[in-house]
Amino acid sequence: MTKRNKAGATNTKAGVKKRTKPKQKTQATKTQRGTFSKFIFRFTVLCFAFIFAIFSGYLIYLDDQITGTFKGRLWSIPARVYAQPLELYAGAQIQADELALELGRLGYLRGVPTHPGSYSRAFTAEGQKFDIHLRAFQFADGYREAINISLLISSAQIKSLHAAANNTNTALIRLEAPVIGSIFPSHGEDRIILAPADVPELLTQSLIAVEDHNFLTHKGFDPVGILRAAWVNLRAGEIKQGGSTLTQQLVKSYFLNNQRTLSRKLKELLMAIILDARFTKEALLNAYINEIYIGQDGSRAVHGFGLGAQYYFNKPVSELAAHEVALLITIIRGPSYYNPRRNPSRALERRNRVLGQMLEAGIIAPAVHNQSVRKALNKTSIARKGGGYYPAFMDLVRQKLSLEYDLKTLSSHGYKIFTTLDPRVQEAAQQAVEKTLSALEQRRQLPPGELQAALVVSNTQTGELQAVVGGREAGFQGFNRAINASRPIGSLIKPVVYLTALETQNFNLLSPLNDAPLPKLPDQAKHWSPQNFDGRVNGQVPLVRAMADSLNLATAHLGLKLGVQEVGSRFAQLTQQKTKKRYPSFMLGAVEMSPMQVSELYSVFASGGFHSPLRTVTEVIDETGKPLKRYALKIQQLVAADNIIQLNTLLKIVMTHGTGKSSKFRNAGIAGKTGTSDQSRDSWFVSFDDKRLSTVWIGYDDNRASKLTGSSGALKVWDAFATKVKVSSLGIPASFSLETVTVDYQSGLRAEQSCSDQIIIVPVPKGTYIYPHPGCTKTLQDLSNRVKQWFQK
Repeated sequence: MTKRNKAGATNTKAGVKKRTKPKQKTQATKTQRGTFSKFIFRFTVLCFAFIFAIFSGYLIYLDDQITGTFKGRLWSIPARVYAQPLELYAGAQIQADELALELGRLGYLRGVPTHPGSYSRAFTAEGQKFDIHLRAFQFADGYREAINISLLISSAQIKSLHAAANNTNTALIRLEAPVIGSIFPSHGEDRIILAPADVPELLTQSLIAVEDHNFLTHKGFDPVGILRAAWVNLRAGEIKQGGSTLTQQLVKSYFLNNQRTLSRKLKELLMAIILDARFTKEALLNAYINEIYIGQDGSRAVHGFGLGAQYYFNKPVSELAAHEVALLITIIRGPSYYNPRRNPSRALERRNRVLGQMLEAGIIAPAVHNQSVRKALNKTSIARKGGGYYPAFMDLVRQKLSLEYDLKTLSSHGYKIFTTLDPRVQEAAQQAVEKTLSALEQRRQLPPGELQAALVVSNTQTGELQAVVGGREAGFQGFNRAINASRPIGSLIKPVVYLTALETQNFNLLSPLNDAPLPKLPDQAKHWSPQNFDGRVNGQVPLVRAMADSLNLATAHLGLKLGVQEVGSRFAQLTQQKTKKRYPSFMLGAVEMSPMQVSELYSVFASGGFHSPLRTVTEVIDETGKPLKRYALKIQQLVAADNIIQLNTLLKIVMTHGTGKSSKFRNAGIAGKTGTSDQSRDSWFVSFDDKRLSTVWIGYDDNRASKLTGSSGALKVWDAFATKVKVSSLGIPASFSLETVTVDYQSGLRAEQSCSDQIIIVPVPKGTYIYPHPGCTKTLQDLSNRVKQWFQK
């Protein structure tokens, strides 16, 4: 019997026979296992090699992309648009408070003027003394270094002005031209580029201490910083620290989008390592300071600390105090979350925490820290909106520049655009519009907030636009009524009719006109039957009264006598437009014009008969200060001197005796003209003195009746504006071919104060005989004496 033991051997009677091993099977198994292991090893090596090759290729690609982009990084530097600088000189008319306001507009701080951007103001026996440390500035005509000046103001006039360094009198000093806007690219990024030397150490040290205190030693990312931030945030139960280095933040802003994915985070990490390896820490930090997003101003994205300082504090970055630096560093953590206007308490808390970190790092002293944390967020000074204040004017600037420059050039080459805007006049105009419209709506029980207006102010001699208001809401970037609201101008057309009459030499200011209903003409299909505004008929009136009282019937008779097409042709010449076929109603204002176009027309009268296109831009220079374009003054005489003298006299009498006599400034020697369209849909007023021409329009956007005449509406806006600016009397020169006569306003007959309560003095061609007023004894006696002398001859 054969048995097997546990070892597998066979037991027999002869003894135990040893088991025979299956040698061939074991060797085959080993061979298979070895082959498989080698395959796995080789496959793994190949996979790692493949991955390494792909990863290396990807790194090479990233390196090439990042290095090329970063080295060749040319920021799109938008063109800066500047307003007119305030000129200071001995004899200049200015209140001390006005100068202080302008210095505040430019971000100057009152105190000891030890550095640019500061000033002191002291009251002395002689007046108010200002010591000002002016900033350096690149004007269109040259660069001015930072200088100290002193001036004395007394009785609203600069009495003395001198440079503090040598105490010598200075003829003229300009404050910096204020920035009023930028022309930035379609993607909306705006920035002011800072060189490393332009960045104060307070900013760079604080930025590193708060955002990335291992910045100078890490290799693009900071594992310790990531762990520390995670621990701090875990303990606080909220996000108090970020783990991203400044280099990683720069990569996100430069190259990546805002997607929160693992692959994007890994890419950010790799790119940060490459950047850190390829470029110096100084270059990376300077790029960060210029690139980082720091706020939103409408469609404009505010990038970099240079523009951030101007946007939030209205001052250069070099003048920022510790609490201001801390606020900017606060904002970069979340420009919307820490917006100091929308979330002031949140921004204040974070700012003070940043100040604490600056103290811990030894960047600021304890005394500075204690003073800084007590500083409140001054909401009135935060976010000076620059061009956002003057969108109507900026529309005109863009229109002008677009004729010679493409948008890409304007939005990327750092040009400086110098314009004609006067911020003091602009703000006075905007305030006058806002307050007067609200007052009119309340007084006349009109729907609140719906009445609209436009106001255009220009220099009478140069055509330089000083202010443009496109609507009642300041800073609203919408429909610009100053340019685009083309509305019937009503009686504003009448000076053209009367000028045409004077130019025929068949009429003078005292010529009798018939203020009576018009007869129906044989060739008229439909009878044109205008009426006076008050519905009355005045019979025979002198030309001066017909104009001043804006009599429709008298004007219609005069215009028909001159010829509709003749008046239309003269209108086309004065407005630089093509001649069109006109109808009789044209002579009473049935023609549509925008406030800008009306200003162009009246600028001929205000300048003494010369046409000069209204100007917004004076000069353009490049970022180095090299002049690129100077917009010279162009002048063309369109009206002879004698005729403009007579016409402007008419317009001055409009204010003293006619439809403008309700003005507060009726006796200030200004010229003016009211206008009202049919059914009082449009209220107009134009005025000018020796310095400024102003055009005001009031109405509704939907063209419904406003129930306001030129006198009761637009004139009130101008009165409010004139109260805020200086008005000077319009001087009318003498002429060898004209003589002045004193007459009765109502009749146009020669008179004097003793026999008429409405005496006016008007110029007429020499030798013009003027009938005496029957109630004036002295005038009749003079006539009798002249008759006797004639017979004796």
